[in-house]
Amino acid sequence: MPSFIREKLTRARTQMESAKRNLAEGDTETACNRAFLAAENAAAAAIAKAGGRVEPVHSRIRSQFEDLCDRGIIPYRLRDILIELYRLRGDYGRRFREGQRTPELKPEAMQDMIKQVSDLIASVEKTTKRQRPRQA
Repeated sequence: MPSFIREKLTRARTQMESAKRNLAEGDTETACNRAFLAAENAAAAAIAKAGGRVEPVHSRIRSQFEDLCDRGIIPYRLRDILIELYRLRGDYGRRFREGQRTPELKPEAMQDMIKQVSDLIASVEKTTKRQRPRQA
């Protein structure tokens, strides 16, 4: 596995563990941020594995990831995960604006999102372990 993909998956797993800890501590905003970063790193690994060029731009990663889902490389049910986390302001973390909270960030909803991101990471890991068929 190329080092870029390995590094992105290692970051994704670390960020996912952090999201779980943050949620357990009642910090849903930071949990959302960590889950967003985990999902984006897993998406970048999937894009690289599929031969795509990963630019560090949210919208490009999202659109390339959605394409992988459309093509069946990543389960289609995970297609909107990045846009949903972005909608929840996951790219900002704790109290991105003083005194404001995101109403959709209920612990139960965040727990579901963490499960989905965990499924995404597992799907990408499975994809990266597949061997390409040898040419005769």
